Amino acid sequence: MFPPNIFTSRTWTIYYAVVEEIWEPESLVDNIKFDHGYTARSPAIINLFEIMAEFTSEQQHAFCQFVTSAPRLPPGGIAALSPKLTIVRKHPSSAVNTSNSTGATESADDDLPSVMTCANYLKLPPYSTKEIMRKKLLYAILEGRGSFDLS
Repeated sequence: MFPPNIFTSRTWTIYYAVVEEIWEPESLVDNIKFDHGYTARSPAIINLFEIMAEFTSEQQHAFCQFVTSAPRLPPGGIAALSPKLTIVRKHPSSAVNTSNSTGATESADDDLPSVMTCANYLKLPPYSTKEIMRKKLLYAILEGRGSFDLS
């Protein structure tokens, strides 16, 4: 064990301080990868970024825990995640597909988002509204703590 006095205050801050990162949609788009049907301009991604920007500090930590299995981002914030956070379209579990002009499907509204924490990989259904997305995302984040399921 190292004696505490060998670390500078900056070192302690890097390792232990709670540095809150402000999540703005513009900064998120530069640090996240999109795949399997989503782009930075997809309606679902725009809604997700708006929701993330509106999260409280507690909800941000819960989102980080949900996606990465760590309650906080590494020093350097979301840009420092390795591997990079990837968001992909999760196809609805229902066989009925009633797509609308935004690519959202009514059957997707019944599904929850899922993740692969080892890869920082979020599988997000194309919800029909931002409100449904917020509700389903928060439900998965808060109620799924400590669970492990294969999707």
